[in-house]
Amino acid sequence: MTVLSGLRDRLSVFDSSAPSKSADAQSDPVGDARPPFAGYDGLDNREVRDGLSDHSQVELEALESYERSHKDRASVLDKLRYMRGREPVPSYDTFSVEEIVAALKEADLATIKKIRAYERKFARRPEVLEEVARVHHRSKAAQPETAVPSYQPLGGALASSAPVDAPEGSDRP
Repeated sequence: MTVLSGLRDRLSVFDSSAPSKSADAQSDPVGDARPPFAGYDGLDNREVRDGLSDHSQVELEALESYERSHKDRASVLDKLRYMRGREPVPSYDTFSVEEIVAALKEADLATIKKIRAYERKFARRPEVLEEVARVHHRSKAAQPETAVPSYQPLGGALASSAPVDAPEGSDRP
C-alpha cells in the first residue's frame, strides 16, 4: 500500500459523511443560473471577448457573474474588468442616440468629456462621437480664454540678483 492510497482511504471516510455534490448542485442557485444570452456557453474565449463591447454595463455585470461561477476564464474576466466602468450619466446605456445627442446640448464640459471617453471605450457610435466633437468644440469656444503665464526662465530671475558668495573655507569658486 502506497502513501497516496492510504491518504485516499482516510479521506474517503470524511467524504462519505459530507453531502454529495449532486445534492449541492440541485440546491445551488449559481449552478442553475442561465447563460447571459443564448449560445454563450458555446463561444470560445476570443468570441466572448470580441462581443463584450456590444453589451451594456448591466449586461456586463450579469455576464461577469455567470462567467465567474461557471467557466472562470481568466482572459474573459480580464476583458470584463477592463470593460466595466461607470456610466457618464445614470442609465446612460438605456439612452438612444437621439436622446444622447439632445442631452449633449445642455451638458457641461466635464460631462461631455465623460461621454466622449465612455463612447470611445464602449459603444463607439459614430453619430454620438461626431456630436460630442461638435458640442465640445462649441463649448470650449464659448468659454473665455485664460491668460497663459509667460515663460520666465529661472536663470533670468537669479541673474538680476547679487552674486552669492561661496562659504569660507570652500574650494569652490
